[in-house]
Amino acid sequence: MIHKLMSLGYCATRLPGALSYMREAGRLYHGSREAMMAYQEEKYRRLVEYAYRHVPYYRRVFDGIGLFEGGRLREDRLGDIPILTKDILRQEQENMYSDEMQSRRPYSAATSGSTGIPLTIWYDRHYMVRNRADKFFMGQLNGRELGEPELKMWFRDFDLYQKNGKDKDRFYNFFTNRTFRLASVINEEALKGYIDAINQVKPVQIWSNPAPIFEVSKYVVSQGIPVHRPRSIILTSNPLYDEMRQAMQQAFPGTWIADQYGGTEFGVVACGIREDKNLRIFEHSARVEVLDDAGRLLPHGTGDIVITGLNNYSMPLIRYRMGDMVTVLPYGDEKEGSFGSISRVMGRRLSMLRRRDGTSVTGLHLRDLLTKPWIKTFQLIQHSYDNLEALVVLEGTPQEHREGLDQITEQIREVMGVECRFTFCDSIPSEKTGKFYYVRSELE
Repeated sequence: MIHKLMSLGYCATRLPGALSYMREAGRLYHGSREAMMAYQEEKYRRLVEYAYRHVPYYRRVFDGIGLFEGGRLREDRLGDIPILTKDILRQEQENMYSDEMQSRRPYSAATSGSTGIPLTIWYDRHYMVRNRADKFFMGQLNGRELGEPELKMWFRDFDLYQKNGKDKDRFYNFFTNRTFRLASVINEEALKGYIDAINQVKPVQIWSNPAPIFEVSKYVVSQGIPVHRPRSIILTSNPLYDEMRQAMQQAFPGTWIADQYGGTEFGVVACGIREDKNLRIFEHSARVEVLDDAGRLLPHGTGDIVITGLNNYSMPLIRYRMGDMVTVLPYGDEKEGSFGSISRVMGRRLSMLRRRDGTSVTGLHLRDLLTKPWIKTFQLIQHSYDNLEALVVLEGTPQEHREGLDQITEQIREVMGVECRFTFCDSIPSEKTGKFYYVRSELE
């Protein structure tokens, strides 16, 4: 009870509006499909109208397609809004900001860059409160009420969190009863540490990327180690493959294994609910479209996912191509609720890199080492256990950044146990599929 009161108090004082938005999401989820879609369309129209009046890029683009006539939105032209790509976002960066952004308490974050160069996205408090509320709601749908213990196993270096001013998460963790555990390296010692954390915290819910939980699950089963069974495990950031799910279900029988899809740009976009493998789209916060190769809207089937975030007014992203392929289902097969579903997420993949001794390191951890303002883009390729190559596009010359490059070399050697050689390029080609893998392993 005390933890619930602390969480409620935190939300009331630090996240005003989060609880009401969470309740609103629940009302929509348990209501009719018609009410859900009417709510989404109204939010979409409001966002488009705001973007036209306050964002230079959209004012120019919307005038170009005649979306507004006499200052009034022509709803019959909404389907003509062009797709926003990462290249456009990169080129138009400063033209994407609202002219009211500075008064909206803005803050920024960088995308993972898994399809190329990381992008900086700006948000505001309006978005932040609703994003937190959606995470609470996602937890609630998977069995965790506010204040119940949660364990976050994540791949980020906590020192990097502190340098970026994110040590304030400690305050959030304390009041919401969340324990943070760094989970960037996978070896026997680390696995024992993760299991100890699970047994000590006894979380109702674990939130993680799949790799560490997958490796923990295999280790628990092979060694016969007793481990606490949470009510649910929510997995995000990397693909959740069937063999991973099966291993987790074997190690944590009775635990719901839920996949989550989202991104730095939008927060939670869709998530699994309890035992359902399909992901339910958070349609109160995101408008999802799926397009075929010709750019035509698909009512269902497999295609490119295009997302509009409905809560970020400081830097609206309208019809933004994420770079992922999804399979969207026709509405009606859901076990409950008014949210639509996607059944598969395919596309960007960050590899696990392996050391010669058989232990693994997440590509996400290595990516952080190479994410520097003076590196335009890169691709880290593991050709073999002893052959690690970093293709790098620099801002300037290698001589100008020799000290930084030497530091990266030493950090990678500490993690992987081998030397990484740099190949400096003017550009790095995408794969034949059109995808760009930030970290890639050629090992079988």
